[in-house]
Amino acid sequence: MLGEELGLKNPARNAVAVYLHAAGIEAGYGFFAPNVPSNYKLVFEVRYPDNHVEYELPEIGDAATAFRLESLLDRIADLTYEEMRQVMLQMLTRPVWQKHPDATAIRVVMGYTIWPSPKQFQAGQRETFDPVLAYDFDLRPANITNRKP
Repeated sequence: MLGEELGLKNPARNAVAVYLHAAGIEAGYGFFAPNVPSNYKLVFEVRYPDNHVEYELPEIGDAATAFRLESLLDRIADLTYEEMRQVMLQMLTRPVWQKHPDATAIRVVMGYTIWPSPKQFQAGQRETFDPVLAYDFDLRPANITNRKP
């Protein structure tokens, strides 16, 4: 069935081998399969007392950290326990709040990046950001004691 009895130069055997390698079937990953993260992204909307808004992305130190963040965002998106999702996003918001101590509120928006097809890309279309979740964290002094990001 896999063409193992066929000659090494047999096109059918080579086609099956290419398919198995491309699909990762021959490796037998099982539980330890490589995690290929989705396209979730975070944007922080930082609001100030004078109502001006700044936008920030998570700060990433290196490629390994970026991969871990992408994996974490996948896990957050899959959560069904809403309170856990909120706490995890709140923890990711804390460094942004520390960087902007004068801010009165931070909205964290988690969305999905939709990539254009190759033909659309050649036509000039770029990726789009589709918001999936949004949480507002109020940082005014009266509310900080109750909900620290």
